[in-house]
Amino acid sequence: MRTVVQDKYFLRDLHREIDLYDRKLIHMLKHEAFATDALRDAATRKLATKREALAATAKSLAASGIEFQDHELPRSFRPEGWTAPDALADGEASAAQAAVAVTTLHRSEQPSAFGEQIARLQRERVLSEEESPLATALGSWQDDLAAYKKKRQKTA
Repeated sequence: MRTVVQDKYFLRDLHREIDLYDRKLIHMLKHEAFATDALRDAATRKLATKREALAATAKSLAASGIEFQDHELPRSFRPEGWTAPDALADGEASAAQAAVAVTTLHRSEQPSAFGEQIARLQRERVLSEEESPLATALGSWQDDLAAYKKKRQKTA
């Protein structure tokens, strides 16, 4: 019989599964089409029951003293307006800042100085690989394979 170890990793996986059920419930309520309201209520009740069982287990594990990170909590367990303090302290952009950066990146038609440097480095890398003394000394593996096949080919 398999024993489930209830540690911080199990709790992290439970939190992820609860978050998945939250997303499934939201998707079902917004986008799924049901023939009747009774079928919708039954499907919602079924998912909510599974989610509540997982949530009760997660809360009991947290109450028993199993450690967890705040950013691993499901979104439904987080307080309103919660942001990861370490994410903002490390200089990571928030979701709104990231969206603004992506739109400005796609909007700009001219490559930036950084983009030009990346392109130049990539060109230099390709040239250095082509002119490598090791590559010219060893030759191409494809040429070696073709020569081997030709040598091994049976004569008719």
